Amino acid sequence: MSSLRVEPVVTDSFGIEPTLRDDALSVKLSGTGDMAAAPSLGLCLKALQAEVMRLSINRVAFDVRALYFLNSSCLKAFISFICGLPGQGMKCKVEFITDARLGWQRRSLTALERMSPDVVSISDV
Repeated sequence: MSSLRVEPVVTDSFGIEPTLRDDALSVKLSGTGDMAAAPSLGLCLKALQAEVMRLSINRVAFDVRALYFLNSSCLKAFISFICGLPGQGMKCKVEFITDARLGWQRRSLTALERMSPDVVSISDV
């Protein structure tokens, strides 16, 4: 399999670290997903969507356990990512790995799961 063409994003308060293993993409998010992070997240998710297509990836896992806030603009970026996959003919599954101690993570991401139950799942760790 080819290598991933998406670089990590690192700022003072937000980080995105994509990793490719076999036919699965893992993306670790950390810090604060606020208005300052939304543009970087949106661009990164658009690039990751292109990589999912290019590499025929069938699973993307977003590890958000180290994420301490996620605003509506960041949620919208995830919606665009998720909705764009079937539109491009992809049968990719998306999993969000949350910290069970941070109840807001599951509550916020449940909207994405309900929007696309055949695509999105949430796992509390």
